[in-house]
Amino acid sequence: MKSYWYILFDNHEQAVSLHRELKEAGFGAVIAPTPRALSLCCGVAVMVKDAEGEAVGRYLQEHDCVYKHYEKLEQSFNARNDHYA
Repeated sequence: MKSYWYILFDNHEQAVSLHRELKEAGFGAVIAPTPRALSLCCGVAVMVKDAEGEAVGRYLQEHDCVYKHYEKLEQSFNARNDHYA
C-alpha cells in the first residue's frame, strides 16, 4: 500500500482552481475522486503523492488556499483501473 494526501473541497470549482495553482507551483497534484474513507465533500479531490505531502501542506498554509480538509490516506491502486487527470 502507498500513502497519498487528499485535499477536499466544498465544490468542484475550488478543486480545479487549486489543482491548477499547485501544478503551476511545480507539484505533481492530480484531480481524483474522493475516497470513500474521506467522503465529506463534493466528491472531487486533489491527490498528492506522499513524498510531496508535507511541502504541499506548507504551501496550502502559506498561500491561504481555499480547501475544506487535507488528510493522508494509505491506499492501494490498480494501475489498469485507476487513471486520474
